[in-house]
Amino acid sequence: MTRMAKAVPKAAMACAVSFLAACGADDPSPRIASAARFVESPLAAPAADELPAWITEPSALPAGLVGTNNCTFPFGPKVPQWDFHPDAGCWEHAGPDGWTRQQFQRIHIPHYAFCGGGPGDATAIRICRAPGEPNPCFIDELTGPTGCARCVVHPTCGE
Repeated sequence: MTRMAKAVPKAAMACAVSFLAACGADDPSPRIASAARFVESPLAAPAADELPAWITEPSALPAGLVGTNNCTFPFGPKVPQWDFHPDAGCWEHAGPDGWTRQQFQRIHIPHYAFCGGGPGDATAIRICRAPGEPNPCFIDELTGPTGCARCVVHPTCGE
């Protein structure tokens, strides 16, 4: 019995080491792994169906807003080209409790992290208010330095 009691901790340690080694082997870059999570289906996000309708609807940029940009919240240090594609656009409007809903499609980013640093297009819905605030979305825990948090993300790479 004492021999077995000594063997169990050693076996547990061996399993833990094997598990950790397997997790690190040939691990893709974090950018690629996080991109794969969002590319699986159009306008997907973890538990996106649980977001309030004021965030998720409309899920596509309304036709009358394609080719226009009224967005005032900036995108960050890498300024994308909103008019690179004729069917691109960015639409911002007021949401509840002081939030602003920002929806954009086919915003071209020459060096897009989701695309491993290559070119790509962003289609997403963000909510914006002020930097560092908790928000109802699941991708970003807090709003970023520009005051926005991603709620629904659908990147396209290579365009």
